[in-house]
Amino acid sequence: MEQSKGSVIFRWNEEDFEALLRSCWNAPERPYILKYMPRNGKIIEAGCGLGRFVVHLMEMGYDIEGIEINPETVQAVKQRRPDVQIFVGDVARLPYPDNSISGVISLGVVEHFIDGPQLPLKEFWRVLKPGCYAIISVPSLNYVRQFKRLTGYYAVKERLKRAALIRRLFGKKPLKPSDRRDWKYYPYFLSGEFFEYRLTKKEFEQELVQAGFEIVESEPIAFMDGLYHEFGRLFVSFRNWEFHPNLFGKILIGWLSKIPFFVNHMHLCVVRKPEEIC
Repeated sequence: MEQSKGSVIFRWNEEDFEALLRSCWNAPERPYILKYMPRNGKIIEAGCGLGRFVVHLMEMGYDIEGIEINPETVQAVKQRRPDVQIFVGDVARLPYPDNSISGVISLGVVEHFIDGPQLPLKEFWRVLKPGCYAIISVPSLNYVRQFKRLTGYYAVKERLKRAALIRRLFGKKPLKPSDRRDWKYYPYFLSGEFFEYRLTKKEFEQELVQAGFEIVESEPIAFMDGLYHEFGRLFVSFRNWEFHPNLFGKILIGWLSKIPFFVNHMHLCVVRKPEEIC
């Protein structure tokens, strides 16, 4: 993981490619993609990583291209699947003319911009044809995470991770102190560095409206992921990009998924570029 142009660059493990591709069939985003992405016209996945949905949709006959900022990731995909249209590029500077794209997919990307998601969101709006749809998701600041934040759980955890003595005990270099205080939303850190923002339902929807979109659907998704991230392996294990709940995990998901935004990991919005604006 590193930062470039205000955004985090995530390094994917090439060995995960096939497992990620298989995971598309059961991915919570898939029903929305199949419902709103057109069969005719160019679709892009902005920030596609190893390109699992690019490959998945291409094999289903969609005209789709992937944009990924990490050249090593793009090279790894092309070595495995030279027929896949995936290119090195910045989602905040998309290489497409205005009003030229028939559909945009961006899953877990815009939250990695340290100055907030407006720059990539406005780019999605710019390239999208009037009347067409984008499917965008971000990590949710769900009720469990809000409770942890209010009780100071995350603050204590972050201090311990950054503590020089603890880092030395684990053979890690000391971290430089962070002097940033003007976080736009709740920041989540990984290895002591900014990794992403986690947004409430209201915050994410406001960002989308500010970028010019109409919100068509706004849904909490990835409840199993949320249970795993917030409670570890107590209820759910994770292997080969699949979640495996135990009996208690299945019971909890059955209950908690009925409470919107209680323990979901992601928040997905289907948005539309209004026709009358252009």
